[in-house]
Amino acid sequence: MFKSFKASFRWKKKYKKTIGRDTTLLLLLAISIGISTTLFLLGFLTLTGILTPINEFITGLDLIVFGMLCLVGPIGFYNHIKEKHRKEVEEKLPDFLRDIANSTSSGMTIFDAIRSASTGDYGSLTPELKRMASKLSWGISIKEALTDFAERINTDRARRLAITINKALEIGGNTSSVFNAAAREIDQIKRVEQQRKTEMSLYSIVIFISFFVFLAVILIIDKTIFAAIFDMQGRMAGQSIGNMRISQITPEELKNMFYIFVFVQGLGGGMLGGFMMDGRLSSGIRYSFVLILVSFILFKFLF
Repeated sequence: MFKSFKASFRWKKKYKKTIGRDTTLLLLLAISIGISTTLFLLGFLTLTGILTPINEFITGLDLIVFGMLCLVGPIGFYNHIKEKHRKEVEEKLPDFLRDIANSTSSGMTIFDAIRSASTGDYGSLTPELKRMASKLSWGISIKEALTDFAERINTDRARRLAITINKALEIGGNTSSVFNAAAREIDQIKRVEQQRKTEMSLYSIVIFISFFVFLAVILIIDKTIFAAIFDMQGRMAGQSIGNMRISQITPEELKNMFYIFVFVQGLGGGMLGGFMMDGRLSSGIRYSFVLILVSFILFKFLF
């Protein structure tokens, strides 16, 4: 019966690797793509004149922007929440490893040390430790439990940790020194990542400031230069100055042109700034969502 249970556990593990552990992400992605595709289609049909606008406030270009927000927003914020959870887990990993090292150095086995640690308070790491202790109590080897632990956290740091500890346990030797060395390695990696984030955040701030400066410049140009052009266009419609003829430019066309400029700037600036700050594309998607939303609000109420 125990063998069949282990076989079932291995099959479930294989199934997760094949199908994907995060079904919530796949469902969210499918819903986001469906809604955004519908909005893109409605926006395109409205811009081409096939469909009439819903009202004067919501245009076809707005529908396309809503489609982009629906596409990048849910995925970006969902990945941010997951990444925040992973960071909280990794923050407690060095403390957990040092406690395991102290327990094994006092004569406890690794199994007893992990079971004792699972009763402690390690924040978001505690449920994972309880799961690991339960698997060890079922007779699953430490190697499999550590490997599954790393796969559930799903970070390069956790995977390197599992590989390092498993190899050290296979070779044998002083177990406590292995866990202490792993804790020091994680602390060193955290310091390097924090230093990189601090340095790159300055460049990201410059990108975000440049975006808002770009918005301010467009607003100033619209309220001054183009306001004068439209006023002159209204008074001199159809007239010519020398060999130049005053052309008709509608404020709506100008607004849509600026709207597209800012939309592209927000999308690209958010992606680049977020990626430089956190080193992940999901952060870039989240910042792009915020910048595009700010652009939409400003254009609707200030232009």
